[in-house]
Amino acid sequence: MGAPKRRLAGDGGARAGVDHLALMMELLGMMPRKIALGGRYSRDFFNRYGDLRHIRRLRFWPMNKVLMEKYEFSEQDAAELADFLVPILDFVPEKRPTAAQCLLHPWISSGPRLLEPSTPSTQSQAADTLFCEKMKRQKEETEVVEVGMGKIAINADSKQVKNPQSTSELLKTDIASSSR
Repeated sequence: MGAPKRRLAGDGGARAGVDHLALMMELLGMMPRKIALGGRYSRDFFNRYGDLRHIRRLRFWPMNKVLMEKYEFSEQDAAELADFLVPILDFVPEKRPTAAQCLLHPWISSGPRLLEPSTPSTQSQAADTLFCEKMKRQKEETEVVEVGMGKIAINADSKQVKNPQSTSELLKTDIASSSR
């Protein structure tokens, strides 16, 4: 089941705006008349009574029902999330909670609800340990390569090294000659 659909004839601008306002009102309830008529373009969307133009009937679908029916939330999860979101979306700005108040809301402050017990299995702990060790080795190898590659200049006319122990002397010579 999706959101209520409307087909409006005519230009997409004002009519699309009216449709958007209708969806908001179906979700959050009627917009207060003072808010509806208080904007610069209010007359494009509302009549003098604060009712929407071109929309005869609203089909109210409250937030918790939308969450359950469209997004398959459990009743409890839908109620908790709606309790958090609906005040934030209030039409009257002065009635909306502040960011600090939102952070104190139980939906945020209680943390996530776990679907399974929080004790990790021995197998997952072992996998986590192996992964951490692998990442640590990769980081160490990267650091070694970065340190080893420090200020080496690579030239197309580099000579092959016949004596592997003289590699560091050859590098020093190449570095000294490239810095001139």
